[in-house]
Amino acid sequence: MSGHGEGDKAYRENAARHRELKALLARIEQSLEERTATIDEVSDMLGLLGDRLVKHFAMEEDGGYFADALLHAPQLISKANALLAQHPKMCAQAKDLALEIASRKQAQADWWEHTVELFRAFREELQRHEKQEDGLLQEAYTRDLGAHD
Repeated sequence: MSGHGEGDKAYRENAARHRELKALLARIEQSLEERTATIDEVSDMLGLLGDRLVKHFAMEEDGGYFADALLHAPQLISKANALLAQHPKMCAQAKDLALEIASRKQAQADWWEHTVELFRAFREELQRHEKQEDGLLQEAYTRDLGAHD
């Protein structure tokens, strides 16, 4: 079972990063809904989100997050590659979101509503992506490889 040690460690580290991301997303959501932060603070949190996503995705790509799972289910490599290919797009979207929000600070009348709308759309796409990654891992570890060969 020594082969699972690194896979287990990678899984635990990734789970911790997912929790951090979820906490940041929740903090942004709450700040937007309740307007408990200033526009500058929300802009800073959105910038932080972009930075965290870059690091999060880099760890998934470099840390072999899928590597152990794909050893168990190599037929899922194309699915994993498709998910990994979404990472640059999502990082760019997060950075674009932060830039757009920062550029609209002067038009404060609709800033909150516009920011909530953009953030929620981004958050939903990110959550779909993360759910697909989780599904791929579950499929890799629960699939009965011999049943359909």
